[in-house]
Amino acid sequence: MFGRIGTSELLLILAVVLLIFGPSKLPALAKSMGQAVKEFRKGTREVEEGLQKLANEPAEATQAEPAKKAEAPSSAETK
Repeated sequence: MFGRIGTSELLLILAVVLLIFGPSKLPALAKSMGQAVKEFRKGTREVEEGLQKLANEPAEATQAEPAKKAEAPSSAETK
């Protein structure tokens, strides 16, 4: 439904933004949008790195944890 944005559509969007915010607020708006995109990319990169660490983690380490839980006495056994 929504294809690529062409030059005429982009100019129309920019004109509407200029009318809404005015020329004095555009630099501050652009700066805040740039910072938001930067933070979003940083968060995305951190999530990807975390997933890569989990994917590269040896399977033995994840299998050893349930065995430790099974060895621990239950609350009914300690009473």
